[in-house]
Amino acid sequence: MSAQTVADAQAGIPDVVRLTPKFDVACLVRDVKSLRTEQAADWKLQNTFVTDDHLIETELDWHIMPLRSTGGDKTRTDPGGPGLAPFADTAHVQHAPYLHSVMRAIPSPLRSVRLMALGPDTYGPDHFDNKYALTWGIARLHVPVITLPEAKLFFGETPYVWEAGSLWFGNFARTHRIENSGRTHRVHLVLDVQVTEALFDLFPAQVRAALPFDKIMVNRAEQPLRPAPLHQVAFEVPKSFTDWEEEDGQFLNDQPTVGAEIRAQDDGLVLHYDGAPYAGLVHTGDNEFRFQGWTDERTVQVVDEAGQRRVVLRTRVGKQVRTLTLPATALSA
Repeated sequence: MSAQTVADAQAGIPDVVRLTPKFDVACLVRDVKSLRTEQAADWKLQNTFVTDDHLIETELDWHIMPLRSTGGDKTRTDPGGPGLAPFADTAHVQHAPYLHSVMRAIPSPLRSVRLMALGPDTYGPDHFDNKYALTWGIARLHVPVITLPEAKLFFGETPYVWEAGSLWFGNFARTHRIENSGRTHRVHLVLDVQVTEALFDLFPAQVRAALPFDKIMVNRAEQPLRPAPLHQVAFEVPKSFTDWEEEDGQFLNDQPTVGAEIRAQDDGLVLHYDGAPYAGLVHTGDNEFRFQGWTDERTVQVVDEAGQRRVVLRTRVGKQVRTLTLPATALSA
């Protein structure tokens, strides 16, 4: 998606908001120093997604220590996305008890949690984080740990140097950049969380009252479900729907299709594209499923209408929902 398209969807959502609570700086620094000493080899350069779902490594001095990642994999420095494994704490939390308590203080489900160390004399380009925003059900929070006046975060041309131990929401779907003209590393704890109603308890009342909730997507809680023959179907899905970074509504346009199947696996359901497993499915109610590792931005629903199977595809932007109903064929168990 273009920067302008993403920015337009953020109208009325502030760039930055200071949240509650505040954390003990000495304890934060103690844990970071421990990880930088005892787990030094596990600080890796950041990986980010490109549009074909492959990962690329940054060329900046931008090192990451994952405390929570896809599958709890301590080598994953990316923020994660749709896939087969849920987010889980990495082994590094054992060496960071206070940081782990900060993680537990956030009232919404955690996605990735990373310590991010920006090296001295490092300047990042202007960029935006596609679909990592309240609009699509994700919030990115920062807790500064080690700060310096020369290490700045810019939204547009406005610089920010946040106080150590504070908690901040940043709208990183806006164009932003980082720079550190100082002589030491700047370290932030960065927490990606699923947007739920409870998250907004951390916002000041005045800010919360002014938020445009029609532009904010609140995720539903996972609902228990035992896979049944109803759910195991084959269907043809528009190719763009297989790319979670597609332009909003693109899947409704005429285009090539990809063979898709929903199959039971290990007491759960897995979505396959072109015969290969793509993502686990998380039940949100009424036989509707979001992708494991993602949000309610993109769901599939299986329905039976007088013995005829259908699959309903949905995407969401804030409160707006786009829907496409497709014929489906039952699969043998």
